[in-house]
Amino acid sequence: MPPAGPQAFRMGHHGVMELTESLFADRSERGKLEVTGPQRAWFLDQVLTQRFEDMKAGEARDAAMITVHGRMTAFLEALATEDAILCHFEPELRPQVIDDLGRYVFATRVELRDVTDDKGLVLVAGPHWGALAAAAPVGLLVHPTSELGDSAAYLWVDGSETEQLTRWLSQQGLRAAGEDELEGIRVAAGMPRWGREMDSKTFPQETGIDGRAVDYEKGCYLGQEAMAKIHFRGKVNRRLAVIRSEASLHAGAEIAIHGKKIGKVTSASRYRALGLVHHTIDPGTEVTVGAEGATVVG
Repeated sequence: MPPAGPQAFRMGHHGVMELTESLFADRSERGKLEVTGPQRAWFLDQVLTQRFEDMKAGEARDAAMITVHGRMTAFLEALATEDAILCHFEPELRPQVIDDLGRYVFATRVELRDVTDDKGLVLVAGPHWGALAAAAPVGLLVHPTSELGDSAAYLWVDGSETEQLTRWLSQQGLRAAGEDELEGIRVAAGMPRWGREMDSKTFPQETGIDGRAVDYEKGCYLGQEAMAKIHFRGKVNRRLAVIRSEASLHAGAEIAIHGKKIGKVTSASRYRALGLVHHTIDPGTEVTVGAEGATVVG
């Protein structure tokens, strides 16, 4: 494979991506929701795939909202505090998540508040951000995330203090990362993202998020029957694959074997890509991506 040039990660033992330096990025444009009230955890239990009622303050969990047929309508990350559950999600999901959750409130003692414009959200990643977060000159909440597949977190901060936080992180030696670089890290780690690998046609099991975003033991919730059928009695026809090539790969390209389409690239960064392929395609399979030769590596 051609050298990838300067980058903040390396492929470690067993092909696991490891970050080699600490980075930060202001992602305050992400949608943000504050859920409060004495029934906040119970309420989220009824409409999302994750269990919330046993969450402790400081604990983070991922969750999906699905239809009765099991297809996703949203993916979000949640953090419990002493008096609220804070959620964040891709910017394009902002009106939908808030509106869809609002339809189920009824007489439940819960309040939903869009805090997108009030709160800042700074992504930090790499080997040294943890100690720095504890010493930050502004009040913040640490929200661990698996978004980059390595040691990373979102820092919730008052919106008026976001600039101060990012300036301080830079002074402490963290490097500001651009979105293209962050995408490269995510793709190398094989982590799905809403709007790329996940959309309204996707089942959680197809992208592998069910292991961290679906609780198969909890009681009734929207779409539970579909999740149970897939998990206990069936399967999905697609899976998320990591693909590598000697040539640059591009999102949208067709993935094929001997001219027969088996999927398409959903995200790409130079010589690595992610794609949803037929569930029978194993690591080591040689494929073509567009006109280029490539190998399924995960």
